[in-house]
Amino acid sequence: MNQKKIALFLCRCGANIAGAVDLDTVAARFKDKSGIALIATHDLLCSPAGKKFVEETIAGKKPDGIVIAACSPKMHEKTFRDVAGRAGMNLAQVTMANIREQGAWVTPDKNEATQKAIALISAALGRGALHENLEARSMECNTDVVVIGGGVAGIEAALMAANAGRKVTIIEKDISLGGAVIKTEEVGPSMECAPCLLAPRLAAVRDNPNIRVVSNAEVTDVLGFFGNFTVRVKKAARYVKDSCIGCEACFEVCPVSAPNAFHLGLGAKKAIYTQFPGSVPAAAVINRAICKHFTDGSCDACVAACPFGAIDFNDGDESLEFTAGAVIVATGFANVNPSSIPALGYGTLENVVTMPEFERMASSNGPLSGEIKLKNGTAPASIAVVHCAASLSEHGAAYCSGVCCMTAVKAGELARKKIPGVTVVNIHDRLVFEGPAAQEFYREQQSKGTIFCKTSDLAHVAVTRAGDKLAVSAPGTAPVTVDMVVLSTGMGPSPGSNVMADILDADCDAAGFFKPDHAILHPTGSTIDGIYAAGSCASPCDVPTAITRAQAAAGDALAKLVPGRKIELEIMTGAIDEDKCAGCRLCIAVCPYKAITYDAQKNKSIVNEIICRGCGTCAATCPGGAAGAKHFTNAQIYAELGGVIHG
Repeated sequence: MNQKKIALFLCRCGANIAGAVDLDTVAARFKDKSGIALIATHDLLCSPAGKKFVEETIAGKKPDGIVIAACSPKMHEKTFRDVAGRAGMNLAQVTMANIREQGAWVTPDKNEATQKAIALISAALGRGALHENLEARSMECNTDVVVIGGGVAGIEAALMAANAGRKVTIIEKDISLGGAVIKTEEVGPSMECAPCLLAPRLAAVRDNPNIRVVSNAEVTDVLGFFGNFTVRVKKAARYVKDSCIGCEACFEVCPVSAPNAFHLGLGAKKAIYTQFPGSVPAAAVINRAICKHFTDGSCDACVAACPFGAIDFNDGDESLEFTAGAVIVATGFANVNPSSIPALGYGTLENVVTMPEFERMASSNGPLSGEIKLKNGTAPASIAVVHCAASLSEHGAAYCSGVCCMTAVKAGELARKKIPGVTVVNIHDRLVFEGPAAQEFYREQQSKGTIFCKTSDLAHVAVTRAGDKLAVSAPGTAPVTVDMVVLSTGMGPSPGSNVMADILDADCDAAGFFKPDHAILHPTGSTIDGIYAAGSCASPCDVPTAITRAQAAAGDALAKLVPGRKIELEIMTGAIDEDKCAGCRLCIAVCPYKAITYDAQKNKSIVNEIICRGCGTCAATCPGGAAGAKHFTNAQIYAELGGVIHG
């Protein structure tokens, strides 16, 4: 076998490299080295002139491979692969030695930096001598989009993609769309009607032929990569056909009631129910756990009551599968539970409620038809609103959610509309209002009579019983006695966010929210290409921000998923030597892309190279050395290490 001839290109990178590394010494070190076809130095290889120089040199000298001694491969490996490809060289024959970030920029002593550059180049030469040609492959991208979550962010993302002609599937775990916004009466600071804002968007989703809504469903698996995802879903049985229009005729005859989660446990629902009038989908659903037809077979009243014959007790769960080019996660948030702070009295004292519960009381579609009431059925004459309940605390959310002060101040506006003359006291430490509109709303509430009491320590606010009233004590301010206490809670990640992140193989931050690809340059992208985080699953935010994030995520996906566009497949995939494979299937268990399957007939593991991203996890796990990675063979890695050691 003839020894490969490799061309070595040294980049001065202006003074970045040349000022710290003696490139003449480097060139002299490799001048007589076996296997070197030529050594060439250029001021800036990544410049148009530099790229032309490399391309013409390759075309003229026809080396078997090249080593570019310059900057980080993350910056310009693709640049030089493209250059080599235009000159007729296989892209796998391009190796980069990072003598800038790993040498010149971090090694003050010029002699040491020069010796480090020699070691790095020697490593690249050793590895490059063993590189084998790899075949570039591509496939047409799938332009469909899957949206996980049907709140305001998910709805906006779906509509934006669908209106651009893409096919969109919304996967919603609840029985209908709407998310948290549909549970509120008004959105601050403009105090616009929340159901009125959302109703046209819900209708647009319902009537858009490009959108399919799969509700009462959960994502169980996501396979593939950007442009080629497969999303697996388990859709729970509804026991009501799509012909149901939500007329509610069956509700009256149903003999069973249970706490209503949509009303945060403040109201009741029947065993057959919808979330709210006008929900999308409109069809009702039967709670099998409490329905008498299923528990003891004693009731079929809804069958006779339904004018559309929509009841289907034989309905079953479904396993569905959807393909898409991008996945937009819009799973929303969960309100922090203030019961983690016992001193606040939540769950132990009557008439201590959270702000979301207060908003359900005040909502016209709520359990009390818009009336704010105490447990005894009367309206409160005085209300205290405690800011940062279980926020900025090691026992709750350790951070400020940024939107809770706006929501807390809204309580006074809602209360005065329902209860003329009510006294509202807000107990706070610092106040956070984003933008002039929110600040003006705060001033407006002051002028309308809301009393603001600043405490020096919100962590030591305590709520106690005082006869038939509640006493709120806070350091630095006089105790307040009121009929009702409203706890303004922060925003945490939605339940199951960590499970969803595992399914997607995406990362979460320390608080549990989806981690962005880059907090500044790509805040709606996740750590996995083609998977986006929209709305409050990325971090706490208000409604306008959630919508903006959804638009950004959908816009990014639309810009990349162009019909007819080819996407490059990973060429440095995993590979399994069938002669060595013992069929232990450890590689299947650890593969983050689900790219390995088991052939029972052969008792061998098989790599699906279309899905594989070449991460090498299988190679690191395989106990028999059957799994490997193209372009990262043991021999290549040993040669690279040897180059570093021996220089």
